[in-house]
Amino acid sequence: MKPFQTLLALCLTFQVCAQNATAFFPEELVVTANSLNLREGPDANSRKVASLPQGTLLKFLESWNNGQYTQADTTDENSPYGRWLKVSSKGSIGWVFDVYVSGTINLYYENAPQFDMQAPPPLFWYGIYARDSFADELRKVQVRLSEEPHEFFGGAVKFLKTNQNDPSKFLIASHTPLTTGYCGPLGVFDLNQMYFSRSLGPGNQLSIYPGNDMTDTLIKPTYGLAATGCASFENSFVRITDYKLTLLDYGSEPIPTQDLTEWVRTDIPEVNPAVDLLWFGDIDHDNKPDAIIQDCPYEVGCRASLFLSSKAKPGEYLRKACEFYWPGE
Repeated sequence: MKPFQTLLALCLTFQVCAQNATAFFPEELVVTANSLNLREGPDANSRKVASLPQGTLLKFLESWNNGQYTQADTTDENSPYGRWLKVSSKGSIGWVFDVYVSGTINLYYENAPQFDMQAPPPLFWYGIYARDSFADELRKVQVRLSEEPHEFFGGAVKFLKTNQNDPSKFLIASHTPLTTGYCGPLGVFDLNQMYFSRSLGPGNQLSIYPGNDMTDTLIKPTYGLAATGCASFENSFVRITDYKLTLLDYGSEPIPTQDLTEWVRTDIPEVNPAVDLLWFGDIDHDNKPDAIIQDCPYEVGCRASLFLSSKAKPGEYLRKACEFYWPGE
């Protein structure tokens, strides 16, 4: 098999396995193509309902065939692979192909392979950087795709690059501008240092908070992330059952909670949960904690998920806004 075919087969296997009953789709999407046809059905030859210009906001309704990856036009072997999404826009309802839309906020890793990105979507791009030893900052950046040889995949692969000399912790693409500057308390601090742990395995409890910049004296809320479950020894392996991830609001009595388990549940019950807190701070600048949580729910991949307080619904503190997948480690 040729290197490119091997790469394509690997990517499709990963995508098809990952996008199933627990597939995540943003609640709000934006058209990134110059113009996009809204179709009556999930087929490139279905009747056109409307023509959507770039920047049109869409409300996600459902995915075709449970998020199954397919070609936009199954009669054309060169047609791109993606997923058909049912959306609504300005009173019209129809189907769009997700290669030509994006979530209104997206999470990426700098220098990560981009298998299905033809070009960076026309959004506002930002990077999270260590400003100093004690704080992170959000910088506006320019991004590009750089095609480079990759020994593992046996051919050239596209990588996401920025115009900054410093390495970023994460990249964020947003439909609306974000406030640059201070965005978190970590800096060069590593959650695995100084008796801390980033693990959210059963029995661990971590705090997240927006932090305060040097001239900021506001008292801001602190939330807790508590992981519970039962570990037993079965057939030479540790087996974790009844895993649960709970958010606690330390600022109220009695302490209110939010169940976050649905966002980190494994796709196969026999797979142990592997959940870690990667980052916390205040990306949306509403003086409430945001967090990036990693989990590996699939046999072939892991994901980093951005949880934003500004996306929370009544009765919630955080809501998942987007996620980034990569072949699992």
